[in-house]
Amino acid sequence: MAITPDLAVKRVLQAAEAISGDHDKSVAWLQEPIAAFGGKTALELVAEGRTDDLLGYIQSFESGYVG
Repeated sequence: MAITPDLAVKRVLQAAEAISGDHDKSVAWLQEPIAAFGGKTALELVAEGRTDDLLGYIQSFESGYVG
């Protein structure tokens, strides 16, 4: 079963909230450029089918990676 874009965004949002602890900041972050992905936003990455890459990036912060 394929993951729908809406479900992918929900997964990304939940992962971001787990790190930030703030729903509103996490929602805003979805539309902010991410330098590590060439300035693309989380929403753009999800639209391109790169949800797993994005989740890995978010998890790297949870693991203590800064950069």
